[in-house]
Amino acid sequence: MRLYVVSALVIAFLAILFALQNTNLVTIQLFVWEYQQSLALVLLGTLAIGVILGLLVSVPTVIRRNVRISRQQTQVESLLQQVDEKTQAVQSEAQKTTVLHQEYEAKLNQLGLLEPTTALLRRDLLPTAIAAQLQQLRSRAPEGPTTTFGVLTFKVLPGLPGQDTATEVMAAVAKILAQRSTPTTRWYSNGQGSFAATVPGLTPKAMTQYAEDLQATVLAQLPSLVEAQNGDANVAVGGAIADVSQATDGQPLIETAEQAVETALQRGRNRVKISQLA
Repeated sequence: MRLYVVSALVIAFLAILFALQNTNLVTIQLFVWEYQQSLALVLLGTLAIGVILGLLVSVPTVIRRNVRISRQQTQVESLLQQVDEKTQAVQSEAQKTTVLHQEYEAKLNQLGLLEPTTALLRRDLLPTAIAAQLQQLRSRAPEGPTTTFGVLTFKVLPGLPGQDTATEVMAAVAKILAQRSTPTTRWYSNGQGSFAATVPGLTPKAMTQYAEDLQATVLAQLPSLVEAQNGDANVAVGGAIADVSQATDGQPLIETAEQAVETALQRGRNRVKISQLA
């Protein structure tokens, strides 16, 4: 802005200096009219007329640009309004989902199906649940593409000194696993550091990556859960995966997943072992 002001002052000074130095009269003829004016005024008037004509020529462009900017601002406001409406709709659906989830947990708790420490489904319900899910998957697409079904087993061994602290950590780990899992994953627990999950529809590679991501999340938050860096923490993960068409019940999957987690414990700290049933 200052540069523009200085430039305007310099141009005005030069114009005044030019007018003072060129006072000679010149004759201007236009059709039948004839005028006599000083050379400076003629040149300055010509310059002013050129500036005015240039501004008049640029007016349509400026108007079009302003119209385009106004139209874009209207579109932006409309899109922002749509985003706000969608956000409110998502928040409303999230609240409904939360209410339904709470009602679902309340009913499960009333039926005695939840493990009290972790608020997850009881581990002893796993075989029955797997059999029901396998039957449901087979009935949905009997002639469609092959669908896989997997079982993950987590063993969390934080090495905590007190039973109360261990109980709090198990509850927190259960919450982390439930929050970080996919919507189709169902978690089970015995309340003593052993967690199991049913995972449909993943390939062996995707299931391995899924297990590693969950393990990394738990390991990242485990020190803060015990309020200190605990070098004895160990999260072993085992898993089993099979085609739905080949899996008749859940017992082979459970046994294979338990063997895999024992193998992971024997291999070292924080290991993952996923086995595929033939």
